Amino acid sequence: MISKTLHHRRMLLAAASVLVLGLAGSPAFAQSEQAVGEGTGQAVEEGAGDDIVVTGFRASLENALNAKRDSNLIIESVTAEDIGKFPDQNVAESLQRLPGIQIDRENGQGSKVRIRGLEQNVTLLNGELFVSGLEVYKVGEGNYNRNDSLEGVPSELIGGIEVFKSPNASLLEGGLGGIVNLKTRNPLDLKKGLTVGGNLKMSNGSEIRGWKPAGAAVLGYNFNDRFGIIASFSYEKTNNHVNVLGGDNRGNWAFAGGRRDTATVPTNYYAPEYRYITDRDQYRRRWGASLGVNFRPTDELEVSAQYFRSDLKIDTREASVKFPFGQGESQGLIGNYNINPNGVLLEGTVRAQSAEAISFVDVSNIKSDNLQFKVDWDNDTNFRASIMADYSASKMNREVANNDVRYTAYGVRGPGTSGPQPGFIPNAAAPATFDFTYRNGDFPSFGIGAGSPQDLFNNPAYGFFKSHWAFGDRSDIKGHSIRADFAYDADNGNTNTITLSAGFRYGQRTVDFTSGRYLADYRGKGELDATAIPAANRVPGFSYNWTPYGYFQDGAIGFKICDLPEANKPAAFAGCTRFGNSPALITPYDTLFSNPKRVEAIKNFAGGGHIPGDTVLVANRSQMTNALQWIQSLYPDTPFTFFSDPLQTYRVKEETKSGYIMADMGGADDPYHVNVGLRLVNTNLTIDQNQPANADPSYWGTDSWNGVLRDFTTATVVRRYTDFLPSVNAVFDVRDGDKIRFSAARVVARQPLVSLGQGFATQFTRDPVDNLFKFTNGSRGNADLDPFRAYQFDLGFEHYFGSQGLLSAGLFWKEVDSFIVNETVAVFVNDQAGGRLGPVSQPANGSGGRVKGFELAAQYGFDFGFGFTANYTFSDTSTNFSTDFDDKLPLPGVSKHSANGQLYFEKYGFAARASYSWRSKQYLGNFGFSDGAITRNLGIFQKSYGQLDGQISYKLTKNFEIFAEAINITKADTRVYLQFPELPFRYESGSRRVYGGVKFNF
Repeated sequence: MISKTLHHRRMLLAAASVLVLGLAGSPAFAQSEQAVGEGTGQAVEEGAGDDIVVTGFRASLENALNAKRDSNLIIESVTAEDIGKFPDQNVAESLQRLPGIQIDRENGQGSKVRIRGLEQNVTLLNGELFVSGLEVYKVGEGNYNRNDSLEGVPSELIGGIEVFKSPNASLLEGGLGGIVNLKTRNPLDLKKGLTVGGNLKMSNGSEIRGWKPAGAAVLGYNFNDRFGIIASFSYEKTNNHVNVLGGDNRGNWAFAGGRRDTATVPTNYYAPEYRYITDRDQYRRRWGASLGVNFRPTDELEVSAQYFRSDLKIDTREASVKFPFGQGESQGLIGNYNINPNGVLLEGTVRAQSAEAISFVDVSNIKSDNLQFKVDWDNDTNFRASIMADYSASKMNREVANNDVRYTAYGVRGPGTSGPQPGFIPNAAAPATFDFTYRNGDFPSFGIGAGSPQDLFNNPAYGFFKSHWAFGDRSDIKGHSIRADFAYDADNGNTNTITLSAGFRYGQRTVDFTSGRYLADYRGKGELDATAIPAANRVPGFSYNWTPYGYFQDGAIGFKICDLPEANKPAAFAGCTRFGNSPALITPYDTLFSNPKRVEAIKNFAGGGHIPGDTVLVANRSQMTNALQWIQSLYPDTPFTFFSDPLQTYRVKEETKSGYIMADMGGADDPYHVNVGLRLVNTNLTIDQNQPANADPSYWGTDSWNGVLRDFTTATVVRRYTDFLPSVNAVFDVRDGDKIRFSAARVVARQPLVSLGQGFATQFTRDPVDNLFKFTNGSRGNADLDPFRAYQFDLGFEHYFGSQGLLSAGLFWKEVDSFIVNETVAVFVNDQAGGRLGPVSQPANGSGGRVKGFELAAQYGFDFGFGFTANYTFSDTSTNFSTDFDDKLPLPGVSKHSANGQLYFEKYGFAARASYSWRSKQYLGNFGFSDGAITRNLGIFQKSYGQLDGQISYKLTKNFEIFAEAINITKADTRVYLQFPELPFRYESGSRRVYGGVKFNF
């Protein structure tokens, strides 16, 4: 809700500013009335005599500077020209060069925006509710929870972006760090008649073949400043390749108490359960569209409607070779090794009981629709009013297919489907164990030890398609709101003006999130439903809580019937054991020899130099893009059905009622402006969270690890709370060109949705020694979490000189009541081995913390065409977060130092720009694991990261411009370590993307 003191002078300035922000050299179009001034690099407006209107990137910076100078709040802005003149792949990347802004990246794309290091922000569309479809989602084989990504929002559809670092009472609540407001274009700000523009381009990612198309178009028509319509369209395909070190999703690490080599290796060392070396290709297809209609039936009334659509498909294809170090499939170090004083293994040889590769294909489709209606009334007197209604909806569908290829000998059930059968080894030529060598580094390298086959990963005689499984997620997000704003000028002069305003809003948002697994129905193969066995026939001490379904399709898994006492077994199964002489259940079997059409050979695996031979044979990932179709084709006689996992499924409904009162003091000719206000927000949260119904629930599946929970209860938690959010903003013109700003406010930000809704989810790993699946780690949510709340204070100084000059400095301070922390606790969970204690991660309201720091910024444009912008942010945070090694850790995700700089040159139709963004080391959170009788707790840290982007272009005519762009020119890597810089945790190689194309406008 926004109200302003409107005076004629400011209205004219604002109208001119919006016009240039939306049109000047935007990626879609520029005013056809303008032509490039010969030899000046500037545009001369036709019919304007000697008046020169500067366009291009210089103009966009000048207009953003004017918006900052004229605002009564602490604000940063990006114009359509800024968005178009850098190779931004999405809205998040469009913000990365602003002071105090950092972004998270994933798979070469900007995803989440952090304001002064804080991720708890709110994104709006034209000041109201916006749904991107990526408010809550999962990525990767480890099912990592993610939230609030902006990677699905095309930059080309946006006319400008505002980042509010200090709120006033009229702005929608929800940002601890700040508010990101996406603005669409107004067709009545176009020239009269038809405006057409757009771009066509091709792009290519490094280390992957194929150029992909992209383009954008805008058509607008202004009917005599009374009626206007504008339509935008954006389409883009991209390909991307990165090399990855993973394994952090596997929590069965060891240090002192869980290793198998403690008798032969007296020095304790950190032994991951697995290290995954991953070769990842990602293909994206995104299109978006917007439609805007504005109608002014009278001078006093304007009616507008906006529709915004985005559609994103992300197809991620991974091949990973895994190397076991700790518990499970590792026998430990053999021979010589090097362990440093911190317990980090620097090099050595490990003997493993298995060698495997995973083919993992994750296909997500995200669609979102946002519709807005607004009525503005202003009869140029003291009173103004507006009413706005908003409806938003999104759907996300994620389908995931997995396969393991085994390169060491693997025993499965013998042929036949009835009676105990002898086992056999389909890849009998493969070795029983293998030795691998390890050399430490940000991205470690692995070799094959002496005595083990050097062609282990690329000899088809060794390969067996071991196990197959498929799962998926769905989300359905809906929201709507209605609001009314009113403003009254107590004095409509240009000095000592007082404007009183008030507003009311009702909003509702509902998030339904479902995770599930595709389960095979084994009833047709003779598997029993143990829950249907009468109680009178059950033998004490045996479990009857399973049903004839299965998740992991692995030939080593026999009939669950074999776990029953003999009294409950059909005659054909007498004397069988499930992991011993059970009849074959999961068939048919394929080896790399028997079904070569399923084989994909990946050369130069993970960039080369990390896997022996640099070629790996895996399951063909292109056959796995439809998870259900793929797994059903492998087992045509076994039907598969999607079963929802209640523990990963939840519903959160948020209902807010808010109102505000506000006063603005200061007129257009006054050297001051003061805004004071109070926003009152009443929040009702309804959370449906599922839990097991009892201590020994039944499962859709043969085991807890091989199905989903069947017996569950839904706990509905209702939360109600009210927040009083006062704010004050003041700006003083101390002298011509110099401003001092002050802001103080109470702010609130919503809890993470997954933290509220998730039930108790568990992970299990098969122990090859006894073939039992054992609990390794888990996670659960907390419906009783409170939101983030804080008091914040800002003080800033700005010195403006010329039309392109700025020097500014600002101090900020936030006192946060309580941060939500992820704590690791030891929880006993039943498993096939009788149960064990394991680490469980759960969110909790921790103690408060402090965020303080300062920002410095400078920019200038010289008359000869050269210019620069630069900014630096220092953000110091202190919390009570701790590990086994450190106390008073910073807030997760906050870099203490960040800096951005850009250089540009525009003249004679030629333009060149370069931008560099850098952020220092950041603490990401904790990682805990059970090590014998104790739980160890270590910190996760990401090393500093810097990225260089650039663009060059040449204006062939006033209507056509050719350009080339590059993202991450130096291919900067992302490096994450666990507690010690020499203990690698995650790694992602840098990916460069290049674009080439043409822009046009008429």
